[in-house]
Amino acid sequence: MSPKEKAGAKSNVFVFDGDDTLWMNEWQYSQAYSDFFSYLYKIFGNKTPNLHYLQERYFRTEGEMYKEWGIRRGRLAEAMIQTYRDICNWALWRFEADLWREEHEVYIRKIGDQPFDFGRLEWLSGAKSILSYLKRRGHMVCFLSSYDKKVFPQRAEFLGLYEFFSKENILLTEGKKTKDDFVMVSGWQKETDATRAWYAIGNGESDILPPLEISENWHGIYIPHGSTSRYLASEYFKEGGRALNFMPPPMENSRVQTIRSIGCLPTDVTGA
Repeated sequence: MSPKEKAGAKSNVFVFDGDDTLWMNEWQYSQAYSDFFSYLYKIFGNKTPNLHYLQERYFRTEGEMYKEWGIRRGRLAEAMIQTYRDICNWALWRFEADLWREEHEVYIRKIGDQPFDFGRLEWLSGAKSILSYLKRRGHMVCFLSSYDKKVFPQRAEFLGLYEFFSKENILLTEGKKTKDDFVMVSGWQKETDATRAWYAIGNGESDILPPLEISENWHGIYIPHGSTSRYLASEYFKEGGRALNFMPPPMENSRVQTIRSIGCLPTDVTGA
């Protein structure tokens, strides 16, 4: 794109989510859960409570831990340790079997830390090329994510995030994103920016819906991910027809588009 074309092009603003929007991450959590429950069965053998009970107990404990830990690294490990101790106490009462071992807790903590092993992260197909293209077209790209602030710098360096996002256009939140977070990371000013188009791009409601309250100039692009979206809630499955495209229901908002992947951003959005 020539300098003249760039100068005359409309410059829009794009606020991207990270996990399961630009790279795959949820699978690390699911794998950690699977490894944890498998390890409990290895420890307790035929004394293990049924899987449904184990899962119910664990996720209730993790929910309680969230009040103290939030999104910080360590929440999963602590919830797993507490669940392990609960089952140990239950086995001691039910079978008079003392199965607690320190080495078990050491190994469980390693399992609980798996989701923060950023060395296994991979960019989703098309993500880097889209970000590069938007920057070449003169658009402003921002990054807004909920993540542990102590771990993020190493993760960002590994992924090469600063190649695409300036540090002043990166914002981390401690919980669910708010419209104020979008204002802060994008530098939105109603008086001067109402003529530009603003886009929030992600795979969940908190990635998309909050900025729509700011102005009608904000739009959402919903990219459902197989691990984090309501695929099995699709009407295709409710009707018993088996889904052909496995897409979950779109968000019920006229300013939100649903697309299959990051590489499918509409040309009217990117200016291609």
